[in-house]
Amino acid sequence: MLKMAMIDEIRRMLVVSISKRGSEVASRISTVMRSRGHIVDAFCRYHVDGCDILSDPVKVFLADNLRRYDAAVLVMSLPGFYRISADLMIEKNHDVPVVVVDDAGRFAVAASAGHAGGSDELAAYIAGIIDGQAVITDGIESGGRVSVEKIARSLLATIANPECIIPVNAAIANGEHVPVIFRSKKRSMLRRLFAESSDEKHGYAIVLADEPGEDANTCYLIPDDISIGIGFNSSADAELISACLERFLEEAGLAWEDIDYVSSIKDLPDVSIIRKGTRFVKFDPADIRDIDPEMLTHVSDKARDVFGVPGVAEPCAIRSLGPGSKIFLPFRSCGRSVTLAAARRRKLFSGHISFIGVGPSDPDLMTMKARRAIVASDIVAGYQMPLDIAKSMLWNKPKVVFHWKEQQRYVDEVIDLYEKGYRIAYLFTGDSCFTESELIRRFTSKCRNFDIIPGISSVQAASSITGMAIEMAGIISFHVTGDIEDRKADLLRTISERKRAIIIPRPYDFMPKDIAKFLTDRGFGDLPAVVIERATAADERRTASFLKDLIGSDFSDISIMVVGKPVIA
Repeated sequence: MLKMAMIDEIRRMLVVSISKRGSEVASRISTVMRSRGHIVDAFCRYHVDGCDILSDPVKVFLADNLRRYDAAVLVMSLPGFYRISADLMIEKNHDVPVVVVDDAGRFAVAASAGHAGGSDELAAYIAGIIDGQAVITDGIESGGRVSVEKIARSLLATIANPECIIPVNAAIANGEHVPVIFRSKKRSMLRRLFAESSDEKHGYAIVLADEPGEDANTCYLIPDDISIGIGFNSSADAELISACLERFLEEAGLAWEDIDYVSSIKDLPDVSIIRKGTRFVKFDPADIRDIDPEMLTHVSDKARDVFGVPGVAEPCAIRSLGPGSKIFLPFRSCGRSVTLAAARRRKLFSGHISFIGVGPSDPDLMTMKARRAIVASDIVAGYQMPLDIAKSMLWNKPKVVFHWKEQQRYVDEVIDLYEKGYRIAYLFTGDSCFTESELIRRFTSKCRNFDIIPGISSVQAASSITGMAIEMAGIISFHVTGDIEDRKADLLRTISERKRAIIIPRPYDFMPKDIAKFLTDRGFGDLPAVVIERATAADERRTASFLKDLIGSDFSDISIMVVGKPVIA
């Protein structure tokens, strides 16, 4: 039986070094890991074999790239790592596991996502490569015990109530008896891994179940959905395919009861190969053509040439389960005519959608609550700009990218995902509810399980940039669909009464130049005005003039307009 270890699930590994001596250590680690079948990208400040040159500041590089990987090894000082990682380590159950190795290659320190992400195991693995010492400091692993997260990983399950983790892990660390109780028929072959399994509960417990329970002292582990993708050529008959599947299950410690789907791009020679309760899905090659190669451990040149797809076994396994799935048993051959792989995805229950404001442009202005909700989601959605603001957290997330002129189509797509049980983070530029209540209502009419997470709005940013105090200026938003004549009337009334306004234009058809003409035609052309494009971004642009002089000027659709004399000068 194959006992699942964290290192077996690593598809892509990042190795980084910033010193000359450390670059040699990084080169050694990456060379050995590649020889063992891992996909490793190594970046070093100094040129050594096996490393690309690290030209960006390491903090910027990690912010842009860390979440593209399943795990990382950073060859640098431990205090240095913590200084640069404050914004990168967001929520331990969803952080990338990081091991820090000193420049001399003496220690491999589990620095983040220890038992939660598996960096404790990774530290031991890296220590073996460098012939050094693994440094593991959490109370559970250092005491020779096993955490809730590691048990869940071994059982290919997801912890349904993560709030249980701290008290149950504390009980384990303190030596209390915490039984593993099996109330699901799934994972029967893996039960033997737990010598102290039990059917009785006294105090804290870990329960494998098909649905979450309500006991606060219990961690409920829900078996993930599992799919097997299979490729085969014309020489593979039903007997061979059946034998390959049985061997694959045996090596993984799985039974047919654990498998939700088997899929391929061909019909099976005999459907009775698939046991009752498991569904066979035949895909057209076009169905798997757009699978992101970064989700795969193996890309097949032959499959690309013959079918125009990156592979068969792994892409089919991923497509069967849909968004949020990942390969956990990578591509392998069975003889010369069959290939297999398996993917998993948490079992879907009730959907949830978080409406999240990510700030005007500068990622540093995003709140920690927003960051935690984003990394905990299954899928992210929104227009391209807020997705770009949060891009450092989105590498491993399926995305639904909205476009203004087809907005309802994408709203319907997100609602469909919600109804299937996905956790969705919908991102807004600025604040989530400041100007977007119309769009939010389109979702909440059908998605009743939701929360709204505020952010710093572009109006607040414009106020700070120009010195236009919000309490002295009217705020008018044209960021709506449909008729805007009533909002134009509100703008005229505000300008007439206050001579000051902060205005959010409507993309494409009521832009700053249109607003300038509208107000100039009504006698306000001599009022000062500032148009701010991409407020708070590194490439922010400000144009200060009078309204009458802005009529012929074009601005981007990511603009905000401040009219009137600033209160703070």
